[in-house]
Amino acid sequence: MPDKGAPTTVESVTQSQIAAHGPAMVRRIQKNLVMLLGALWLLDGLLQLQPYMFSPDFAIGVIGGAVMGLPRPLYVMSVYWLEHSLIPDIVLWNAFFAGLQLALGIMLLVGIRRTGIAKLALWISIPWSIALWVFGEGMGGILLATMSGGEFPGTPSVLNGFPGAALLYLWVTILLLVPESWWSNRSKLSPIWGGAGYLFLAAAIVQVAPLMWTSFGQASIFAANLDNLPGTLAWTIKPVINAATSHPVLANSIEVGVSLVTALTLFLRKPLTLLYLLPAAWAIFIWWFGLGVGGTLTGLGTDPNSPPLMLLLVLPAWLSASARHKRFRRESKF
Repeated sequence: MPDKGAPTTVESVTQSQIAAHGPAMVRRIQKNLVMLLGALWLLDGLLQLQPYMFSPDFAIGVIGGAVMGLPRPLYVMSVYWLEHSLIPDIVLWNAFFAGLQLALGIMLLVGIRRTGIAKLALWISIPWSIALWVFGEGMGGILLATMSGGEFPGTPSVLNGFPGAALLYLWVTILLLVPESWWSNRSKLSPIWGGAGYLFLAAAIVQVAPLMWTSFGQASIFAANLDNLPGTLAWTIKPVINAATSHPVLANSIEVGVSLVTALTLFLRKPLTLLYLLPAAWAIFIWWFGLGVGGTLTGLGTDPNSPPLMLLLVLPAWLSASARHKRFRRESKF
């Protein structure tokens, strides 16, 4: 047995990496993802039962506003559907929306022990997520980002919902349906273990859009958020609005830099402290200061928006890094 202070061998490090991505760890991660995904769908269904969602104002204000960012053929089709079906029968349609999401959440939570039910829910959620992303989120603002009182063509930002919560639902769902061989790929650039890194890298890339370096662009992120929080809490984001619009170049440099460092940390999966803290801190900042918790505190939010799903994508990297670190420490004691 080597001395207590002996360096860990290459073989032991390799064994640690294998254990961190072994069948037991993969099952643990998948189980957690299914449970948390089910909880989010259940929450979405409950939010969809709020009185506002059964009114024509929901169809006009939320869905009507979202489809403005769609390509013209989809926009025309959406407006026709709104005028001739959704608005006249909003109660029936919204009952369907809520019921489907509640069913998905319940099926996934039950499916933690009965995988067949979970897989059925995952397959059902794929077309629903696509429909939500296109018609409920306007493709996540990729083609058009909006704020109260104005439109900002070509300025999507992770701080105002890019690339759309529904697309992230779809991403997590696909991860749970891919072959097991994908999970055994231990590459740091794997779409499973490093997938969240690609998301934050994309966030950094879209954040360098020319308009984001201006006060107008920064207002499109933060000033729009005033409507997502109750009046008693809106004051918490006003200092950020003032700072970002007064110093837009500095603000955007920080926004791009934090997303880039977060992506790099997720790809490298080290240092561990930064890996654990930075994605969580950045997601929480985005959630409160950029998205107002998805408007869920005002009775107008249909879902908590993208940040909780961002953290679901980070979860595999967190758990695998934690397992590898624990095994490494155990082996280094021998």
